Amino acid sequence: MTAVAGGRAAPPAAKRGRGAGAAEGGSPRTVIRGESDHSQRLAIIDWLRFTFLPHASISDSLEQLKRYFALWFPLPVNFVSAEKGMYGYKSSCDLMVWMDGEFIRVGIVAMGGTSAGNTMMVDLSGKGCSLVGDWQAVYATMQDLDARITRADTALDLYEGFTLEQFDDLYRAGEFNCGGRIPTRRYYEGGDSNDLHSHGRTLYLGKKANGKELCIYEKGKQLGDPDSEWLRIEIRFGNRDRVIPHEIVLDPTRFFAGGFVALEDLVSSIAEKIKTEQRDIVIEERAIVLKRLTHYLIASYGKTLYQLAKEMKYDYQALYELLRVKGVPRRLEKTAVAGGVYQAHDPACSME
Repeated sequence: MTAVAGGRAAPPAAKRGRGAGAAEGGSPRTVIRGESDHSQRLAIIDWLRFTFLPHASISDSLEQLKRYFALWFPLPVNFVSAEKGMYGYKSSCDLMVWMDGEFIRVGIVAMGGTSAGNTMMVDLSGKGCSLVGDWQAVYATMQDLDARITRADTALDLYEGFTLEQFDDLYRAGEFNCGGRIPTRRYYEGGDSNDLHSHGRTLYLGKKANGKELCIYEKGKQLGDPDSEWLRIEIRFGNRDRVIPHEIVLDPTRFFAGGFVALEDLVSSIAEKIKTEQRDIVIEERAIVLKRLTHYLIASYGKTLYQLAKEMKYDYQALYELLRVKGVPRRLEKTAVAGGVYQAHDPACSME
């Protein structure tokens, strides 16, 4: 790895001339060059959307999906009518899981309508992907349904030792060029006058409309830790002019690395040096968000809590019962859902 100022390790310089260019003649191309096998699961799937043509009625197809989802998820999934359509579909159902006394949406199933080619769609958000307990079952489902993936996001987390500037420097050096084409660049930062990027910075390369967008952002700062070094790199694959193979859910690292040569070299260099478990990501995110929410609670209501305790003669059990509301704060929903993969859960609960 190349040394840089400050003693940090830089992502390795990419080898030129190996970028994935457009397919000749306009035929669909896959999102991976297939030149190397990164079998270690460093990257994760952070969004998945696919469509399929049902061979039975919509009600029968929904029952079939319920059976598939029972293999995907360790928690029971409830189908709840959303009473609206999306993406050209006439109607949709929210996929909901019961967690800590409330239902949390982890995905959507949409159906109906000639404008959508009479297909059905499954859209699994980052929350839903974090809940998947068996990606082999997801792969088998898509094979059974002859599904067409229309969106798949792969993500890699770097907890320390890398900076956004390093990847921006690689871009300026041409290391993210593909087939001689220079991807567009967008840069955002959030913060205040004291620290313009205390809430995190984001670098976008490419466009979703073109079928492949790279997003690199300061995940820890975005979650609320201004001192965090946590970077997340995401490649958002779309199906414009390309075929996204079902195998992406089995080996997201290989497809992540195949998105850009610079990332292939990065993955090769860090395979033994970074956290690889989804559990690590869940714990890290939950700790940062809880710390931030606790800060807000103290700043906004600390004195109120003190006065309430005095009023109730420091009966803290009674104070707790007075104030608690069973449920999950929105900012903790993803980690609460993801935690369901690793712990016991409540039995199925009907929405009816």
